[in-house]
Amino acid sequence: MIYCAKKQFRIALFTLLLTHLFWVPWVSAQPIASEDALWISGFEGQVISARFPLIDGAYQLPDYSVADQLEWVIAELAVGETTTVAEVQQRFTSAFDAPTIADFFNDNLRINFPDAAILDLIAMTPVSAVAIIDGTSGPTSSGFLQINSQYSGDELISFLQVQNFFGTIQFPDDQILELDAALDKFQSFQPDNSIFVGYIDQQNQCQPISTRSALTPRALGSIFKMWVLGGLAEEVADVQIDTSDPITLVAAERASGGTINSEPLGTVFSVQDMATLMMGISDNTATDHLHELVGRAGIGQVVQDYGVADPDILLPFLNISEQFHVFSRFDLPTALSYVNGTEPFQETFLSNQIEPLGPSFPTNFPFFHQQLLTDGTWAASPADVCQTLAGLRATAEDNGALELVDIAMASQAAFPNLRNEWDRVWYKGGSLASGANGLHVLANAWLLENSGDFPPYVVVGLANNPAGGIDQFNINSVLARVIELVRRFEP
Repeated sequence: MIYCAKKQFRIALFTLLLTHLFWVPWVSAQPIASEDALWISGFEGQVISARFPLIDGAYQLPDYSVADQLEWVIAELAVGETTTVAEVQQRFTSAFDAPTIADFFNDNLRINFPDAAILDLIAMTPVSAVAIIDGTSGPTSSGFLQINSQYSGDELISFLQVQNFFGTIQFPDDQILELDAALDKFQSFQPDNSIFVGYIDQQNQCQPISTRSALTPRALGSIFKMWVLGGLAEEVADVQIDTSDPITLVAAERASGGTINSEPLGTVFSVQDMATLMMGISDNTATDHLHELVGRAGIGQVVQDYGVADPDILLPFLNISEQFHVFSRFDLPTALSYVNGTEPFQETFLSNQIEPLGPSFPTNFPFFHQQLLTDGTWAASPADVCQTLAGLRATAEDNGALELVDIAMASQAAFPNLRNEWDRVWYKGGSLASGANGLHVLANAWLLENSGDFPPYVVVGLANNPAGGIDQFNINSVLARVIELVRRFEP
């Protein structure tokens, strides 16, 4: 393990489950017996082009600075290359010790991953990429690579981590589960779990295949950002906003946990890039900028238009900073008065007491009410989340609105190998945690679709525990098995 002297940089060769990028490789298994298969006839799906097409064995990457940096890292792993200190200084921020990084490439990475290529692209946003790389030989042939770069300035590498990739972390007991047993096991982990496995029919309605408590609202974490994206897409379709319009990073919309808070104020992003950051790395500051751009009323209308069963639970539609203020700026009785109040009361409270507090960054919270992580935040049922994915998929193509949605939602797959199995992979996850008790909310939602006769399949797993302590390894292992089973459904 190597630590660079100046900042929090770490490069390691070991197995690690990342907190925000939930990855679980697939495990080979026998096909589902015909009596367990789903037969749907006559479904005419959209013609779908892969967002990151694989041509002649190479992923075609978008015009992002991080894509250029990723390609440079891969090129440096070619046998016979030598990484110089000057190259490191040209590519990395000054927080890195250039000689140490050069030695790491020359003495470790190239030896472990010689002539490496990208085997699978898990995530790609304007500032970050996650990929599985595969070397031709050496002590370690496969690796899990994460790279971040600056959006502004010289667009230098700000984070690089490469880990040995040993294969599946899907637990052996889960590899043999059939669908109903997998859903039962998912439900057993927490007192307040819900899961939906189904598809979107030709009338754009979600149809269940197998579910558990799928109509029960649960806390969502960052899955709520799908409605922000939907509101933005409507504005694009109506020619109120263009995907290339500039959005300037301003202090008034910076939120706690925003990755782009490290960028200088005044940095200019495009609408498309902000949307992709909001979905691909769940950036909170990008979210609050887009919430302000679209407006609370427009987002609230999308919640209703998409068919959420009880939209009042989500209204008035708070941004990140406003929700954090509910958790942490008021004593508990006052916070509960807002959470349990009527919608007119909440609107008045929001206007008079929450909005004047401004952004939640820098963080300075006098309280932190853990119980509100599950009982006082954005909530909807798995069926609502599926219907929201259906609403996003039905976005009009006008003025690039559907392309906006597709680029943003496809920027993160969360698990490896999905892009090799599906033409369209959309994902949004979310979590809420406390320092003392870990995860109280862990939410995952996928839309998976192939061109032709396959319908769009949807998997939504919402785990809630007011006491915290959700084990993401258990959750992800079962969800990986569920997705594996979904891929084997028959058209």
